This record gives sequence, structure tokens and C-alpha cells, in this order.
Amino acid sequence: MLPRGRALEILCLTLGAAAVLWVYSPSLAGKFVYDDHHFVENNAAVRTLTAPWRFFTDPSTLSASPGLNQDAWRPLTTLSLAADYAAAGPVPGRFRLVNLLLHCCSVVLLYLLAGLLGLAAPWAGLAAAFFAFFPAGVEAFAWISGRSGALSTTLSLASLYCFARRVRGDGRGCLYAAGFFCAAALLSREVSAVLPLLAAAGLYLYGGRRRHYAEAALWLALPTAVFILLRFAVLGHFHQPVGASLSAGTQAALPFILFAKYAEITLWPFSMLVSYSDLVMLRLARPGFYLPFALLFLALYALLLYALRRRGDRAAAFGLAWYGLALLPVLNIAQMTFYMAERLLYLPAAGAALALGGAGQALASRPRLRSIFAAGALLLLAAFPAEIRRRLPVWADDAALWSYDARKNPHNYLTRMRLAEALAARGESRGAREALEAALASAWTAGQRSMILNQLGVLFASEGAASRAELYFSSAADLNPEDHLARFNLARCSLLKGDREAARRHAAEALRLSPGYTPAQELLESLPQKRTPARGGRPSVPAQ
Repeated sequence: MLPRGRALEILCLTLGAAAVLWVYSPSLAGKFVYDDHHFVENNAAVRTLTAPWRFFTDPSTLSASPGLNQDAWRPLTTLSLAADYAAAGPVPGRFRLVNLLLHCCSVVLLYLLAGLLGLAAPWAGLAAAFFAFFPAGVEAFAWISGRSGALSTTLSLASLYCFARRVRGDGRGCLYAAGFFCAAALLSREVSAVLPLLAAAGLYLYGGRRRHYAEAALWLALPTAVFILLRFAVLGHFHQPVGASLSAGTQAALPFILFAKYAEITLWPFSMLVSYSDLVMLRLARPGFYLPFALLFLALYALLLYALRRRGDRAAAFGLAWYGLALLPVLNIAQMTFYMAERLLYLPAAGAALALGGAGQALASRPRLRSIFAAGALLLLAAFPAEIRRRLPVWADDAALWSYDARKNPHNYLTRMRLAEALAARGESRGAREALEAALASAWTAGQRSMILNQLGVLFASEGAASRAELYFSSAADLNPEDHLARFNLARCSLLKGDREAARRHAAEALRLSPGYTPAQELLESLPQKRTPARGGRPSVPAQ
């Protein structure tokens, strides 16, 4: 029989996992949302497990969108999606369930790791509960495309747990397992490259020996270095390719502003967004106002970390260090294709949870402070599940997602364009037109207005109003002469009207603007050049 304490511990973990599954269970009814269409639903690569090594050698297997395939290389994540597809087909609930089970595994691993770091069972349980129900985690696993974050975090926690066991005196098998899980985490998502830093921070705070540092370098840092080189070999670049670069001053300020915003979300996770682009751009436009506050946040963070270390509250200090180190890859120190997202808080939140559990244990000997802390922790653990249940419907389908974001970001033209696309897919043409008209009012550049006018043209063309659609396409082309999509759509409209020469001209212009645009090439090939009549003969008409 199990010892009574261990049996109680297993029972509590089981009940905790059941509570997590119940809180998040509404997400299982959701559909494919946003990038799920590219990564899963329309991605032919995940529909078969034949030759699984292709996920590791061919970056085009990542998604059905060539643009996304240039951004990342996450072969193990893609392989896991293919395994789900092989098991249950294109059933969104199956993919979401696997994400949720991965979250449960992460919660259990964090609890076990907290125990190795010196937290007593109640405080390790508090850390696990905070992480289990932290609302920012919703996007990381209620969204199918959050699989990379859910899987990499589970594997990262497994790696750190095995490494911590090795430091505590277990055999070399734990070390081998730590290296294996580290490599797997890296192949799931590149942010796992912080694992050697987390291990080094733990060794420093807990007084690790030299041989432990050497083992961390060999089994955690070396796989990370090899992964970075492999990633470069596959993708051809070290960081994500971006469009227009920021000025040097703005780029220097961006990581501090993002750190402050992530800290704000962590401290108050009850008012979150889907897209943070407008908010970040607003703060970057006024760095003289926002940067001092960001620097103050960073200074307070550093002072708190220093104070915890001086007091000897090692678990709390390590959790706080974990939080900052895990944020490093997502602070746009090297520019990313987007500024920030709440799903990127998933791994840092595990550090925040450890810090909370460590703080509770440190205050356990002070009855008054312990009572205040316990009351606050219980209040949070009651509020978090309610917030999660409120946010889960946001990720039910595209229309729900972009309706929510349109309310939160009323001046974001791109959100309203995505809402229009979702409504049009549901057959709600009037709502789609209203969303595009609102987007047009929010746009502030000619290029943005051109995109919206082009989408309005597509909407009217789908309703059979070809002449009206052509007006919108012409306006889009006039606003942005470099818009190949508007030219291509003009070609299609001309073809519908029977004007093959105009269709040929517009298709050729679209191909000139975007030489690799296959639809324009195919349309042009279907319209052979008009033959020159032979001298003295009748014009030759191509067969229709």
C-alpha cells in the first residue's frame, strides 16, 4: 500500500486534474479558429503520417500558408497534429482535448518540480493551482494552434524536473531524460531555448556544484545550440523575417514596453485582447510617456528579485527569475512578425506560479501576513475559473473571436476585416459589409484602404454583382498601384464580362507585380495571345 501522505497527494492531484478538465471542458465544442485553418484544417501535410521524418526536413509541412512556413520550424508540434488527425480525422474537439491533457500534465509536473525546489505540499499545490487556472493560458491551449506552446511547456517542465532530480542526487538516467526532453521541447517551439538559462538560474540560487553546471552545459545548452544551427539550416535565417523595420530608438524601447505590458497582464489577467498591435503601437508612438513607466516596472522587478535572494527565499526568487528569463525570447529583442500575444505568457506563468507558492511558504511563519496572503490567494483561485469560463466562448469560432476583438479594438481595421471574412463564410453578407465599412473608416494608409476595398469587391463578386465589384477593385488598384490582388480580381471581372483582352492585360500586370503569384499565371495561360492574321487572310480565332 502507498503511504498515507502519498495516497492523499495522488488523490489531490487527481481531483485537481478533474477540476481543470471541468473548467476548460466548454472549449471542446469549439471549431477551427484563425490560424487553425492554415496549420490543421487545410494543411495537407498533417493528413497522413507517412514518412514522418518529412516534418523535420521540410518546413512547408508546417502550414498551408507559405508565408507562415518562413516564420518557424516546429516539427514535433506538426507531427503531433498529424497523429491527432490520423487518430480522429478533422475533429476540432480531439485536437483541443490533447491540448488540455498536455496542460494537465504541465500542472502535475510543476507541482512535482515545486516539491523538489523545497516547497511543502500546500504551497506546491498553490503554485500548481495558480498555473492551472491562470486566465492567460486560455489562448495557449483552447486555441488548437496553441499546441506548440502547450507541448513545449510540458516538455520543458519535464526536462527541468529530471534535471532537478539529478541535482538532488538521482542517477545519470535523469540527466539523459533531461537532455531528451530539452531537445523535444526545442523541436516543439523555439522559446524553449531558455531552458539552459532557467537551469543556470536555479543552480545559482540553490548553490549548485561545478559538475552540475557542466552537466547543464552538456545536456541542456549543447542541444539548444545544435537546435539553433539546425533551425538556421532548415529556414535559412535565425529570426522571423519581418516587414518594415523599426527605428533604432523604437526597437530599443520596445522590449521594455512589452515587459511592462506582460507584467500588467500577469498582475491583472481580467482584461485581455486577441490582438495587441494597436496598443503597442500607441505606446511606441509616445515613448516619452510610456517608457519611464516601463523602466519603473523593470526596476521594481529587479529590486524584488534581489530582496528575495538576500532573504534566502530561494523558491520565490527562482520563480521570479524564471518569469523574466522565459519572457526574453518574446520581447522582440530580435524583431518578430507580431508584437505580443497572451499565449506567450504560458511558460513565464509557470515561473510566476512558483514565485507565488514560494512567497506563501515564506510568509507561513507570520500569522497575520499568512492570513492576508491566504485570503488573497483563495480569492484569485475563485476568480480565475470564472474568468476562464467567460473567455472560452471567444475561441469557439472565427466570428466569435473577431467580434470580441472588434469590441476590444474598435479602431483596428485588420480585426474588422477578419470579422467580415468570418461573417461572409457564414453567409451573413450584410454584417460582413458593415464590418468592412467600419474597417475602411479605421484605416489610415492608402495600402490599408486598398486591402479593404479589394475585400469589398470580393464580397460583391460572390453575390453576383460583378459591375459593382469591379468598381471596388479599380478603386483598390488606383489607391495602391502595387496591389497584385486588385489587378488579378480585375482580370477575373473582365473575363466574366467577356473582355478577354482586358483580362489578359490585368493578369499580366498582376504577375508583373508578384512574379510568383500562381493564380495570375494560370489565368494568363488560359488566355492565349490573340493571333496576328496572315496577310490577305482572315483573322484566326482561337478555339473556345
